[in-house]
Amino acid sequence: MRPVTIFNFTDVYKRQDFYRKVPYDWVDCTDLTGVHGFCDGASLTEIERRAKRAGGSFRFLDCGNFHYVSYVLQKDYKEPYDLVVFDHHADLMASSFQGILSCGNWIRQILEEQEFLKRVILIGVSDELACAVREDFKDRVKIYTESELSGKDWVSDFAGQLKEPVYLSVDKDVFSSSELLTDWDQGSMTLAQLSRAWEVICRKKPVLAVDICGEYNSISGGNRRIEESDKRNSLANEKILNMFLEKRIYA
Repeated sequence: MRPVTIFNFTDVYKRQDFYRKVPYDWVDCTDLTGVHGFCDGASLTEIERRAKRAGGSFRFLDCGNFHYVSYVLQKDYKEPYDLVVFDHHADLMASSFQGILSCGNWIRQILEEQEFLKRVILIGVSDELACAVREDFKDRVKIYTESELSGKDWVSDFAGQLKEPVYLSVDKDVFSSSELLTDWDQGSMTLAQLSRAWEVICRKKPVLAVDICGEYNSISGGNRRIEESDKRNSLANEKILNMFLEKRIYA
């Protein structure tokens, strides 16, 4: 089985080469409409159909506007699991349009719909956005805010939170701009902190799959900015992928 699946919405991965040294599946979605940030029903059904053709356990989802694809990739699980999410945003917003999945509400939607999802552990969320957890989610959502990550005890506490096999989702906007560049406001995490957490996960629980998003694809910075970001993000993606492949453990 090919270990890596690339979801191509914007062609950003055509400008990167981090995945070319390993076997990978390419899921082309550039022809789909109604998918940027929000996803209409017809396109969501088509994404689900195409995703089933790819079996990679490490999935790259393009820029943060497509983080909701993580919902698609775990909605059909039939065994208990925990969802661990590295993200500078909580993604627990109420839908602006009834029934429309988005990059800002996908965690909320999967909490409401996926009965086998036992807990969500959010890491690196902006302190200002951490209050987005509704009362009825508090028993199922644990948040480590951006400021808490500067302490020494969060990793050991995080280890104690893991109860079930893990699905891991990483939005790279959680990382400092000194590590890489994204289209969204960024946090202050380092890749070294992700590596420590990944070691804890692999030591404690089986891993179902991993997805990563957060590419920089904005035209507002011009071609030079895009070229710079592609190089930095490809290097960061290679580090992340190697980190995951070295210690991969599957349920």
